[in-house]
Amino acid sequence: MLPAIHDTGTGPAVLFLHAFTLDASQWDHQVAALSDGMRCVRVDLWGCGSSSAPPAGEPALEGFATAVLAALDSLNIDRVAVVGLSMGGYLAFTLWRLAPERIRALALCNTRATADAAAARADRMAMAERVEREQSVESIVEPMVARLLSPSAQGEAHIVDPVRGRIRRCSPAGIAFAQRAMAARPDSTALLASIDVPTLVIAGSRDALIPTPEVRAMADGIPGARYRELESGHLSNLELPRAVNKELAELLAAATMGS
Repeated sequence: MLPAIHDTGTGPAVLFLHAFTLDASQWDHQVAALSDGMRCVRVDLWGCGSSSAPPAGEPALEGFATAVLAALDSLNIDRVAVVGLSMGGYLAFTLWRLAPERIRALALCNTRATADAAAARADRMAMAERVEREQSVESIVEPMVARLLSPSAQGEAHIVDPVRGRIRRCSPAGIAFAQRAMAARPDSTALLASIDVPTLVIAGSRDALIPTPEVRAMADGIPGARYRELESGHLSNLELPRAVNKELAELLAAATMGS
């Protein structure tokens, strides 16, 4: 079952992978800035945005990553630069594990390579069970906003209101699938040394979910990776779109020249 695909622009392909509780529209600023010279492909996780409900079976990021690769095949896209933020970063690692030959550059934003600790896994399972029990995502909207955005961004309606809307476009089944799949993901630290494509790593100094020292350590483990720390919360591309666009443009230019 293929996810919903949003395909804009022409040129070398860039695959954008969204964060948990959001959808492909998270990348609207980046598409507007880059689609003149890049083919910007975005996918919605099952149960989020325009995608259908998750398939039956045990939730796993590998299943969705396989579907993403099939979606690229349906678009006749062989190699892509992959841009992933938070959960999108976990999916980027999964794609690297499955098909590194199809990736020509990586941008890992506000994400980590390590697996969840026991407490984090328990929190994920509790949220999955809660939204399924309530058959609504409303109870997680404001808590997620507080975790995803820096305090200053929470006071900016043009940032916070679209985030609320995106969370509400996720179904309880989509939230539960994502949480259980992330809880089951393996540690990707051993993959870092194998990454041999141009790589950008972005951290947010106001990120309440992933401390900058952890992101920096991940970047240090990737040969030749460029590390950038921005004054943002977890959703750096929404809080500081121009800064992220600039960093991505530099990465994609380097990847295009080297391909």
